Amino acid sequence: MITVTFERDRDTIRKVEVSGHGEYADSGEDIVCAGVSILTISILNGLSEIVGLTDLNRRVDEGYTSFEIPEIKDPVQKIQADALMDTFHLGLCATEAAYRDYVKIIDN
Repeated sequence: MITVTFERDRDTIRKVEVSGHGEYADSGEDIVCAGVSILTISILNGLSEIVGLTDLNRRVDEGYTSFEIPEIKDPVQKIQADALMDTFHLGLCATEAAYRDYVKIIDN
């Protein structure tokens, strides 16, 4: 099972951990794992390339990814980062709803 943990400070997502494997299908054919992976890669790319956040304290290993959103002082960057993170959360919640036996979202 893939577990995605969101840690919040008030309403702002501050840290994300994605761990495990989908086990929906064999490696290379697992659409659940592929979906979660592409959402995770997309959020990391968006935060760095669109928002301009470079200090995400990211860790990427086999079956594990984590990253943290630093305190953002620029109001435009904060709005952008919050919108991207909320969209990432929505995408993963939709994946969990469709594949409940394979994805678990934890909101802290």
